[in-house]
Amino acid sequence: MTSTNAADTTQAAQTTPSQKPAKDWSKPWKNPFIILWLAILVTVLAVNFFMVSMAIVTNPGLVNSNPYKHGVNYDKIIEARKAQALLGWQLSVTWPEVKEGQKATLTLKAMDKAGMPLVANHVEMYLYRPSDIKEDFVSRFKPTAEAGVYTADMTLSKRGRWDWIAEVQVGEDKSSIAGELFVADPQ
Repeated sequence: MTSTNAADTTQAAQTTPSQKPAKDWSKPWKNPFIILWLAILVTVLAVNFFMVSMAIVTNPGLVNSNPYKHGVNYDKIIEARKAQALLGWQLSVTWPEVKEGQKATLTLKAMDKAGMPLVANHVEMYLYRPSDIKEDFVSRFKPTAEAGVYTADMTLSKRGRWDWIAEVQVGEDKSSIAGELFVADPQ
């Protein structure tokens, strides 16, 4: 029996190499798991490259060029806000539909605590583009025939979000109102 077993083993050894297994995993680029991991790796590297390049190219969004000085004077800012609240002035800004690159006329109404129109010495609006400090500008309002009503013409150069602060000054007293604006496509 041993001679038969030896013959069977020899015969099995001769037939095994000639038969191909169902799947050949000997070459890594043919293995679907390797291909999947390579695809994931390439995707992650591509996304990281894109994110790093966008971080380098775009503005960080820091509007205040010296935040330390701004923070040191924070107590003065709080005092000014309390004084503004005591004045009780009522300010409102009327925005038309604003489109990129098109002129828009804004209207600001200023009333005192009793609801009487304020005759201001100085009315300005500061417009800030959170994503680009180069787009920031100041617009001066002009008085109209109606007391306490001021208008300004302005053109916003880029669509998207803008932050604004309108400031009214009567003598030494100041009051402001702030908000945000979304500029639409010109179409």
